[in-house]
Amino acid sequence: MPLKLNKEQFYFFASALISGFINFIKPKKPVQSILVIKLDEIGDMVYALHILEHLKNQYPDAPITLLCKPFVKPLVQNNPAISNIIHEIPLTSKFELIVELRGNWDTLKYALRKMPFKRLDRGTVRLNNKLHGGQKHEVITNFEVIESLLPKGTTPLVPKIICDENSKEFVYEFIIEKKLQNFAVIHCGARRILRQWPVENFASLIKILNEKYKLQIVFAGADEDEPVINKIRELAKIEAIICTRNFSLLHFASLVQRAKLFVGNESGPLHIAAVMQTPLVGIYGPGVPHVFYPIGEKSKVVHHILDCNPCDQVHCVRPENPCINLVTLLEVEQNISEILSV
Repeated sequence: MPLKLNKEQFYFFASALISGFINFIKPKKPVQSILVIKLDEIGDMVYALHILEHLKNQYPDAPITLLCKPFVKPLVQNNPAISNIIHEIPLTSKFELIVELRGNWDTLKYALRKMPFKRLDRGTVRLNNKLHGGQKHEVITNFEVIESLLPKGTTPLVPKIICDENSKEFVYEFIIEKKLQNFAVIHCGARRILRQWPVENFASLIKILNEKYKLQIVFAGADEDEPVINKIRELAKIEAIICTRNFSLLHFASLVQRAKLFVGNESGPLHIAAVMQTPLVGIYGPGVPHVFYPIGEKSKVVHHILDCNPCDQVHCVRPENPCINLVTLLEVEQNISEILSV
């Protein structure tokens, strides 16, 4: 039977072949410039931040250029390992080392045209892991892309988000203005509907957090989350603060670092909260188990894993009762109670 590959797997296979070809024919030379490619979403970028630090530790004199999507720039703009952040393929530039943590066909063609002295890529790691035990947590997968460059025995660093003083001051003034003391940050949004816990559950949860745990409630998210947030507030009938407008990713990171608790669906803000070491409970639906669970000892996950997992997170085989609806209010509260009592 012929091997069938989906689009992602086919790209990984092509990427691995190109890396093998480049690394075989090109001579070994000192690394004087590095291009890191990470064309990905918020949570994916968060769990790749340690790679930049590893590379800078290994090649302290080599400038690192990061190719990423524009909206994730705040997560990396203060990172001392990075010399340059770009959002378009640098067609006129050439690098001795290309590290592709998430690329596309255009970045693959760029590597073939420019022929770096070495190319390391996600596809090689993902295919190898598929043959030897399955997909690993994103922090580990990203680390394994560059592991061959590092001294033997090196262990993965913890990803870090660096907040600048302006962001910290903005959040400090926000906290003073809103008279926040003991507060929980709630994120009820997610890019995909199948990742969104029902609004009725969030409404019941914030009442419990407010009345039982004496926590003020702060809703975070994007502008498009406001209708859902307002629905939750109407159902719960309690005071809550909304910080969706004029809040950058760094503002959010600084805010959530000061929170007593974060609760949210599987989405970028959840992983920012995890890296900022905030006690949290993540609510999961169709996500692959363990691969994108929040890191940290203060992180807990509620996840019902069904036979249909993993799925494409768009087309549900049980639309009348998707898996995220199986997460109960009691389960979430029990996890909250455990992490707040530590």
